[in-house]
Amino acid sequence: MANNVVFNSIRMNMNNPQHVKVNAVLSNLDNNVCKSKNQMIIDAIEFYIDHFGKEEFTAISEEKASRFITVDDLEKVKAELTESVLTEARREVIRLLGTAVSGRVIIDSEKITVPVEESPKVKDDVVVSDLATGWMEQSFEGMDE
Repeated sequence: MANNVVFNSIRMNMNNPQHVKVNAVLSNLDNNVCKSKNQMIIDAIEFYIDHFGKEEFTAISEEKASRFITVDDLEKVKAELTESVLTEARREVIRLLGTAVSGRVIIDSEKITVPVEESPKVKDDVVVSDLATGWMEQSFEGMDE
């Protein structure tokens, strides 16, 4: 049973009239009305939760809710994306019509050419070439046998 128990404590200041009032009720609890002080406190907290909602008392639910994308968020993104695509399409059509009317060739401004560096040519090494041809001749002779 000890594994299923969670302990919470309550501190009351006897200079605070609200705390004095709660302490007086808890100290003089009638066992016929409430089973125990713990049950009285649990019933009171449950009453608050039922009447005001759990979200009013917990900050965790706000953090969890802010992590999820809502339908409104998706609609905003969809509207922004649609507006962006339409604007870009209009610009492209205007640009194409302008070049067609003027008779100029369309220059693609997004094309970037990167100069290719030529690699230095490797000189033929006579010793390596002779060894390679010698090995090739030996391998072909071995195939004839």
